[in-house]
Order: sequence, then C-alpha cells, then structure tokens
Amino acid sequence: MPTQRSALALLLSVFLGVRCFAQDPAAGPAAPNPADQPQLVKIVFFTPSDRAVPDGAQHRLTQIADAAELFLFTEMNRHGYPAGVKRLFARASDGQVEVLHVQGDQPAASGKYAKPDHAPEVIRRATKQYHVTGEGNVWWIFVYLGDRPAFFKDWHGTGDVRAGGWAMINYDSVPGEIRPDLSFTTGFNRECRLKSTIHELGHAFGLPHLGPDPTLGLGNSLMGPNPGEYATRFYPHDDRVYLSAAAAAMLWRHPIFSGRPRDGFAPPRVKLVDYQPVFNAADNTVTINGRVVATPLPHSVVLLDTRGSTDEYWFPNYASRLAPDGTFRLTINQPAKTDGVYLILFCFDNGLVSGDGAHATFEKRGQIQKFYAYREGQFHFAP
Repeated sequence: MPTQRSALALLLSVFLGVRCFAQDPAAGPAAPNPADQPQLVKIVFFTPSDRAVPDGAQHRLTQIADAAELFLFTEMNRHGYPAGVKRLFARASDGQVEVLHVQGDQPAASGKYAKPDHAPEVIRRATKQYHVTGEGNVWWIFVYLGDRPAFFKDWHGTGDVRAGGWAMINYDSVPGEIRPDLSFTTGFNRECRLKSTIHELGHAFGLPHLGPDPTLGLGNSLMGPNPGEYATRFYPHDDRVYLSAAAAAMLWRHPIFSGRPRDGFAPPRVKLVDYQPVFNAADNTVTINGRVVATPLPHSVVLLDTRGSTDEYWFPNYASRLAPDGTFRLTINQPAKTDGVYLILFCFDNGLVSGDGAHATFEKRGQIQKFYAYREGQFHFAP
C-alpha cells in the first residue's frame, strides 16, 4: 500500500466502464444494466496464461464480498452515514457474486504480472470481453499466480469519484472459510489478509490512509496500518477493525454508495472561515470550531492530524456534519504534545472530497493545512 501512486493513477482514467457483469466467459457477453440502475463494483479474477481458476474461487470471492458489504454498511450506519444502496456487487439469483474472469497472454513465470502496473491491461481486457460501458467504474481485481508459495506481493489501490478506481490484490487458494460475521483480524480472516483486501478496495473508492485513534478503544482502522504493524505499537484490541467516521463521511455520497446518478463535477467554491482551535487543559482535548463558506455547501468536514509524523498510516482522523449555516465543531481527545499539522477536507453531495474545491484526485486533494506547535505546556495554533 505505497503512498506514491501518481504514475499508476494516471493510467486509471483511460480504462473506464460500469454496469456490466457476467459470471463466466462461456456464458457469453453480458448485457448492460439499464441506465437507471445503481453503479456496482466489478470483481475481476485474473490468471496468467498458464493458470486455471482454482476450485472454490467463486465461493471465496462471495464470502469476501459478503464481508465487505456487511462491514462497510454496518460501520457507515454506526456513524450516521447510511448507504443509499443495499448491495455493492452484482449477484446471481443464488446470492453468489458475479465475477469477470480474465486471462493474460503470458505465463506466471514471465514476471509480467508481478506488479500492479498491469491493472490497466486487465481492465481493458475485461471491458472488451464483457462489453462494459459507462464511466466511473470501480474494479476489484484478484490476481491468482498459483497456490502457495506463489503470491502477488505488490498490492495497490487508487481512485477518485470522478475517474473511478481499481484495487489489485492477491487471491489466496489456501483451504479455509472466511467468516463475514467475525473481525477481519480473527482466525482465518486474518490468515487470508481480509483486512488488507478490503483496505485496497477502500483506496479504489478514493479513501486515503486514515489511521487508528487509540482513544476510541475500537482497535485498528480499516484504512490504517497492516494488522502486524498495528500490533507492534501495543494499542488496544489488535483483533478488531473499525471504519473511522472520516472514512464513512468520504464514502457516503460516492455514487457506489449513494445509488444516485453521477452528477457533474464542476469545482465547488469553498473557503474555511472563523477557524478557532482551543486547547482545554482540564480534559486534555483540542476543540476546533469553524465555518465553511461554499457553493454548494459540503455535508461534512474531515480532519487528519499528522501529530508531527509523516507516516499517514497512523494519522488519527475526525469528521463532523456541517450545520445549515456551515458551522462545525471537532474534538480531538488526548492531542499529541508536539508540533504538527491539521489537514482539512470537505465532503460534497456529489461525492467529491476536496480541501480547496479545485483538487479532488487521489494524489492531490487540496487539503487545507493548519499548523500547530506545543511549547511549555501550551498549544500554539496558526490562524
């Protein structure tokens, strides 16, 4: 899950499509869904030329999709950002997810499929093979290079609401049953890297890294570090994973989750005014009040706290709905007594997430930066 994704992200916009699925190439080309149907994530199972789809792949991919839907919908509801749809994936009448099977033209040993830079080729093949049409498509690509110890190592995801997105991860054929009702880091779910698999899908939706907040006692965040890295810090509940409020706010109006038609994406005019952070020594919190002036007005504000670090996997993050007059309040519990930066973004009803309104891509979101310093027992905040 590298932090530098620009080169791969540039390739994304060339290969777009939406609303077309089929379970198996032998079944023939899939017909497009009606234009008024909600967008759905397309699941792709990719194999090199000398690999066949292993037994049980359909069942396992359905379990993974079940786990993603259950987790994301439940967590978004918990934060008061309920999805406007009941499913993220196309399914057959028996509930099995529909999968686009795509095969490359080179064997696994060629090394061609060891890096995620072949994602555009996979998308191009799937688009042509299944007659996929439309814009803003989100692709979840599972790469099968063979049974263990074969492994696709360079997992990656990128995307934004305008261009769509993709995530590419390893498919593991090791025997076992994924349990959608259990935490991503429990039992076989942990062994098959379920947390990381859905983490990369989060990037395809446009989510950045959003670190855990230990003060919540909820464990690791979906968009935070890998489970093993989380455990090294001895934070509480390394067997749990949660979706942060900031992630829920950023997903809420994405067309995949809202079920609404894709609107135009003219840059909104947005400005942060009346920004006022206050350190409350008595309860060890920082309260941030502010007001947003924008056309149109965003529904939420999101704040990421660098806490003096450059490792975004650990940035705690916060979200608040905006009042009708554009005002908001955020509370940071147990703030880091150090120098740092607050990164501020706004979430709009058409799904855009941007700080300045002009930039809303995975690599450049136009975050508003507010610096702070801690000296002699007091915080000092830049205006």
